[in-house]
Amino acid sequence: MLFLLLCAGVVGVEAALLVGSPRGPYWLLVALPLTGLFYAVVGAFAWTRRPSSGMGPLFCFGAVTWLAAGLGDTSVPALIAVGLVVATVPIAVVLHALLAFPSGRVTTRSGRFLTAAGYVYTTVLVTSQYLVTPQPPPYDPLFVADRPDIRAVLTPVVVAAAVALVLATAVVLVRRLVTGTPHTRRTLGPVYSYGAFALVGVWGVVHLLFLLGVPAPVLPLVQIILLAGVPVAFVAGVLRGGFARTLELQELATALGREPTGRGGLGRALAGTLGDPSLRLLFRVVRDPAPAADEWVDDAGSLVGPPDPSRRRVPVELGDRTVGAVDYDSTLFPDDAQVRAACGVVALAVDHERLTVELLAGREQLRESRLRLVESGDRERRRLAQDLHDRLQSRLVLLAITAGGPDGCEAVRRGIDEAIDELRRIVHGVMPALLLERGLGAAVRDLAARSPLPVDLEIDLGIGFGVEVVERVPEPVESTAYLVVAEALTNTVKHAAAQRVAIRLDRNDGRLRLRIDDDGVGGAAPAGAGLQGTIDRVTALEGSVRLDSPPGCGTRLTVEIPCAS
Repeated sequence: MLFLLLCAGVVGVEAALLVGSPRGPYWLLVALPLTGLFYAVVGAFAWTRRPSSGMGPLFCFGAVTWLAAGLGDTSVPALIAVGLVVATVPIAVVLHALLAFPSGRVTTRSGRFLTAAGYVYTTVLVTSQYLVTPQPPPYDPLFVADRPDIRAVLTPVVVAAAVALVLATAVVLVRRLVTGTPHTRRTLGPVYSYGAFALVGVWGVVHLLFLLGVPAPVLPLVQIILLAGVPVAFVAGVLRGGFARTLELQELATALGREPTGRGGLGRALAGTLGDPSLRLLFRVVRDPAPAADEWVDDAGSLVGPPDPSRRRVPVELGDRTVGAVDYDSTLFPDDAQVRAACGVVALAVDHERLTVELLAGREQLRESRLRLVESGDRERRRLAQDLHDRLQSRLVLLAITAGGPDGCEAVRRGIDEAIDELRRIVHGVMPALLLERGLGAAVRDLAARSPLPVDLEIDLGIGFGVEVVERVPEPVESTAYLVVAEALTNTVKHAAAQRVAIRLDRNDGRLRLRIDDDGVGGAAPAGAGLQGTIDRVTALEGSVRLDSPPGCGTRLTVEIPCAS
């Protein structure tokens, strides 16, 4: 408010000094300081609504340059000199705003270079023309000497520099739009369009109107009107999205303490407060089986992948725990300080909502696991039926034909032996007889003996002092552990390019523990029907699975299954 009062006072003084000025119509002379006052009002409004945004302070600075530029039309030589030096600086402010939108801060090297070039152009290069161009007193305080030769060189340089500056800025802005997300383009596009139009229009539109014969006093008024619309367009874009509001963060904290937001409401409240409609609130949950790191899910419990290059995630921390993350458009928040402040406000609410989301994630995982188990069972039944039809049934049919002919007894006997062998192989494929008859330890030893890779095997199914347990573990646990070992060995032989495999199997404290290590290429994932199917079986038995397989460092599969009798 004090800034606005000061600006209003300066406008009043300038209006008094401009009375009787021979520089043009009075209404045109006061347009400059009035535009400065307009910039001050809009900038102060934006500064209040978005304290974290630099756009408000930038347009308040623009107001100062407009007020200073108006001094060039007074009759006081010292004030005229100031006005001449900053006469075109408001154009540099517009260029600065274009490159700094929406945060108000120029974060790229190219942007900082163009911003600096804009201010140098308007204060040094343009002002240098007044040194060699005569003007009637008292509007010649900067005049040094009448040098037409220097003007002949300087004028095209000034024009070329202006064109290069505008074109380079346009390239930077177009690149931002092309590489941005659809939300970014919707937010930045209208603002960039008007800002660029105003910047080009200061020269292009005015020259076009001059060629069309528009009266001379109208031309600078058109320039002023074009530039006066810039803060409105930019502040509208700032208020539409892209900035945290410090006061609204306090309101958000009050609202969270007053009433629950409901599922998904917390994310919507954050998006509204921070002004980024694309913002998503993510939750950190432990999905079982867990990979090498915990996973992120949305408010529906669905798994969320890594962020896009144009997005960033700020963790939501409660004490020493990371309970969630805010996924937002990084082009709208070059500085994540306000996002982190918002994370601090909602951390406790995020942790509460995370519990609900974790239940949803677990329910979704259970549904997917059951579906995969059903599909796996269907595949096994189809495979078994196909084997019985194609292999065993065909042999029995052939035996029946052979038995009807002369001298068929010996052929029938051989056929029966072959059918028995075939049946044994089919049964072994479904469930090995060794596992059924002698238990898990013997079946795993058999797998290791038949493996084409050397296997370091360690089995301890005793309950203390190396004594072997007489009572076997439950059959579902035995069969599941056996299938885990069989599938892991198969994958290692096919895909790992390993030299050795180590298997440790032990039972203790009512849990069966199984660990399989190889020295292969790593990079394994629980994909495909085989490994994923065994993982689902472990999960169905309330067991846990952990797969650690960093590329180039081998693979370790760790399984624990409750097996208390």
